[in-house]
Amino acid sequence: VDLELEYDTATTDHCGTCTACIDACPTEAIVAPYVVDGSKCISYFTIELKEAIPNEMKGKMDDWIFGCDVCQDVCPWNRFSKPHSEPLFAPHSEILSYSKKDWDEITEDVFNTVFKNSALKRTKHAGIKENIRFVNLSTK
Repeated sequence: VDLELEYDTATTDHCGTCTACIDACPTEAIVAPYVVDGSKCISYFTIELKEAIPNEMKGKMDDWIFGCDVCQDVCPWNRFSKPHSEPLFAPHSEILSYSKKDWDEITEDVFNTVFKNSALKRTKHAGIKENIRFVNLSTK
């Protein structure tokens, strides 16, 4: 699509010589400043990949079963961010108290009810179950 877009002021570069995100990425998906190799990213493996997660990722995914925020968590500039107030983006209150056992045993019916209209529907129940299985195998 060739579409002319309006733009506003460019975001300023605050990174300087910081490499916190590069250093912290467990799969080395951030290959250079401002460059992410999506094919190595945990978010790709847990959301987009439609086949089995490669064995070489064992031990690198911690407990991420849908997406990953390691780079965001370590960015020193994110300490200045403000929480959103959009209720539609708030986590479903039920999942905040889920235990490992609850996730391991989540049924398709429960998944479809709890995550109705959620981004987690992208990976479907089968995808979440596969991600949980992989993470569980990786931590044994």
